[in-house]
Amino acid sequence: MILTHHDLKIELDDAWWAEAGMTGFVPSGRSFCPNVQAAEGKVIFEARIDEVGSIRRNPGVGIFNDNEEATARERVVRILKGFLEGAAIPPVMLVKCTSNSDFRWKIGNGSHRFYCSLAAGFSHVPAIEGLDFSAPYI
Repeated sequence: MILTHHDLKIELDDAWWAEAGMTGFVPSGRSFCPNVQAAEGKVIFEARIDEVGSIRRNPGVGIFNDNEEATARERVVRILKGFLEGAAIPPVMLVKCTSNSDFRWKIGNGSHRFYCSLAAGFSHVPAIEGLDFSAPYI
């Protein structure tokens, strides 16, 4: 399946979607169920997916990728199954954009959860606000 988020095209493997049991999935709410404990005391809010700028990765690095704990497939399937089961999933960490940005937010952490939410048809993601560690120190 090909997803579009603003000007970004993302491929989510149809086999992963089927493996997770997502065929015919219709969201029952506007976002997935957040894991409050994972927010570590930070306020959880719902952010509109269309108010978040597309993530930019280095050339050749996909949106869905492996980490030291799991493959991209395992990560995506686990998230999608969580959506189906109504499991509590950690919120996405968003960073407020500068006033000259076209978007209100950018993704700080949680791109897999964010783009799986888009694929699942959610209009919002549960989020916490984080700090922009890429910004210059003043």
